[in-house]
Amino acid sequence: MRYQAVIFDLFHTLTSLEVSKAPGRWTADVLGIERETWSRHWLSDPDDYVLGSSDVVVPLRRLARQLNPNVTEEQVQAAAAERFGRFRHALLVIEPEVLSGLERLRDMGYRLGMISNCGADEIRNWPESPLAARLDVALFSCTVRLKKPDVRIYRLAAERLGVAAEHCLYVGNGGSQELPGARRAGMTPVLLTRHLEVVSPERITEMARDAARLVRTVSELADVLTSEPGAL
Repeated sequence: MRYQAVIFDLFHTLTSLEVSKAPGRWTADVLGIERETWSRHWLSDPDDYVLGSSDVVVPLRRLARQLNPNVTEEQVQAAAAERFGRFRHALLVIEPEVLSGLERLRDMGYRLGMISNCGADEIRNWPESPLAARLDVALFSCTVRLKKPDVRIYRLAAERLGVAAEHCLYVGNGGSQELPGARRAGMTPVLLTRHLEVVSPERITEMARDAARLVRTVSELADVLTSEPGAL
């Protein structure tokens, strides 16, 4: 068996605010900033936040005041509160296909892991997520103090799974240069497009350049590994 483990990204791979239809106001709207502008800057993964050395309010306030000098402290606090509720929803409301796909992979004998660049507020409700019980290892940048695409976080995931990196598939949406990082760590990178199709379909072609294979869903990945085990 060439592959023994499958390691997933979390947000925009196994779930997302958009696909889960998380209720509440977008951070950018609360802060009076254009959504695309906010996302472009926020998704740079500010180190203090994703490496766990600051509460979300710190980078929220810093970036909001940079992009909108008129933003108030009340807006910053409101944005942080809205984020918490929306991310809680995204962790609890998982598409049935994702859950059944993960179960199929486990039944096929694969060890399952996850690596997420995230802040503590985003994963506060992780223990309640139906994803938690279906994964053998979950690494969060804010707790292990490493973030993708640093090869050390991929290797740590492989080590905790008890599988050599070269026997791991890494599956993500391509953000944070995660697919090249996985390849440098010795893993085989796979692009999952389900959430990209909703959030930013124009990026699929770009992200595909770094992937050994494209799949649309977790279940499709299970299909590929069942019918074409040597195709990846």
